[in-house]
Amino acid sequence: MSVCAGAVFADPPAVVDSQSIVRSLRPAAPVTHGRSRGLVVAPRTAAAPKVNLDIRFANDSDQLTSATHKQLAELGAALNSPELAGARFLIAGHTSASGAPEHNRRLSESRARSVRSYLLQRCKIAPDRLEATGFGSSRPLPDVPPNALQQRRVEISTLPPAS
Repeated sequence: MSVCAGAVFADPPAVVDSQSIVRSLRPAAPVTHGRSRGLVVAPRTAAAPKVNLDIRFANDSDQLTSATHKQLAELGAALNSPELAGARFLIAGHTSASGAPEHNRRLSESRARSVRSYLLQRCKIAPDRLEATGFGSSRPLPDVPPNALQQRRVEISTLPPAS
């Protein structure tokens, strides 16, 4: 069991490797439909590719813990990979339902900005490829109790190309 500034975690964070992140975030290929005069290309209508990462913070803090650096390095490697080159991403912070909703929204946004800053500074990701936002506890994981530690997460999703 590990303790991180007041938060108790049963296990150290599991690190998702960069290739798994690439597979999760790879933009969906367009769907082609046959027509008598050629092919029509239509974008997929499925949800944006995304991955939830166990990026931990001290309780009520936006400061990244040393335990998160390995995961963020894997994320940076994935975002810098040829398969994801040029793609844009949303970094979304989420919290559990503990605490006031507005405080949680601000905290989750601040945490998402911390992750973005790390990726910009240490992994040299271009700023125009990363957006950060916070949802607080408004978008909980299904089938997970609202106050569970698993709700405290950072979700990375692929954004449509900039127009």
